[in-house]
Amino acid sequence: MPINPRYLATFECGKKYHVFNRTHKGLLLFKDDDDYNRFLEKTVKYILPYVEMHSFSLLPNHFHFFFHFKELPEEVYIKKFKSPHAFLREQFRFLFISHTLYMNEKYERHGGLFSRPFRRIEVEGMEYAKQMIFYIHWNHVHHDISNKIEDYPYSSYYEFICDCPGLVKKETVLEWFGGLENFIREHKEQGSHYLNFKFRME
Repeated sequence: MPINPRYLATFECGKKYHVFNRTHKGLLLFKDDDDYNRFLEKTVKYILPYVEMHSFSLLPNHFHFFFHFKELPEEVYIKKFKSPHAFLREQFRFLFISHTLYMNEKYERHGGLFSRPFRRIEVEGMEYAKQMIFYIHWNHVHHDISNKIEDYPYSSYYEFICDCPGLVKKETVLEWFGGLENFIREHKEQGSHYLNFKFRME
């Protein structure tokens, strides 16, 4: 079945994107804490130098990233890639290959792990950006992985409320909401909507 072109956006510097991918054939992306933590470490290596992360969520069979693609000097990509899009797409490929090899070796399996191609949607406007934050942060509750938004360590919501370092540039996001108190309040107010919300990428 053809993929809607909306889900295959071209990466352009200075724009915001929601990137999503899941496993195929009902496989698990993560089985224990070490698997989650290693994926985050490799995200820091392959992705974080080139994006400003706004929110993320890792679930057993899929993940969500929402970020701003930073401006790239030409020398970063021009020798091997024709465009920033090709460069960032390749960085995601490195991330997926690294995690697949790790999972295959650890759990004595072989073959692919991630669905292809990975989905990415351009996020335009502040209202859509805030909706994406809500959706990603409520995702683990929506999928019955946890009963509460605040007690899941592999969601960036946890980074905000625990005031701990992590992947997200918290200052940017909190400015959108007018501070941490409003950030928490608006998430609680949106909970009933996003628990029943069926996002089309899933």
